[in-house]
Amino acid sequence: MEWGQVFPLAPAALKTGWLTALFGGMLVLWVGLFFFVTHMIQGAASARIAVSGGVLSAKGGFYGRDIPLADVDAAGAHRLDLGQAGPKGLMWRTNGVGLPGLAAGWYRLTGGEKALVFVTDKARAVYVPTRLGYALLASPADPDGFLNALRRAADDAAKNAGAPRTSDAPAT
Repeated sequence: MEWGQVFPLAPAALKTGWLTALFGGMLVLWVGLFFFVTHMIQGAASARIAVSGGVLSAKGGFYGRDIPLADVDAAGAHRLDLGQAGPKGLMWRTNGVGLPGLAAGWYRLTGGEKALVFVTDKARAVYVPTRLGYALLASPADPDGFLNALRRAADDAAKNAGAPRTSDAPAT
């Protein structure tokens, strides 16, 4: 088919540049949000807790703290099973990630206590109270080994500072 003489349309009164900018901006925001959430979840899922140099470190993603052992109540630290109802369950997530099999960030516990949480296995949770207005709740691969290392490090830090030893306190 031959077109013959072709006449272009008159320019539209509606300008579409703003629409292109709007969709481009939305695309940039969605891609940025995707990478932000991905980084946050991966960081929280690969959280680390360590006891060394007189400090208890708990870090993962955007959340974490270095807690001096002098501010940790090692004698009050104990295992929890968050799968069972109890006085230290997770109640409200105030700032963090909450997915099936992953809780990380700042939470309120049953009873209103504030806690920094890194839990991937509810049956292996460890509760560590501090003197800083919050507790640490984590699920190390070896909860008993973590508690023993925490108590030994706290004892060593107390010996160096001349404070009473945590191993003298009754076990919980």
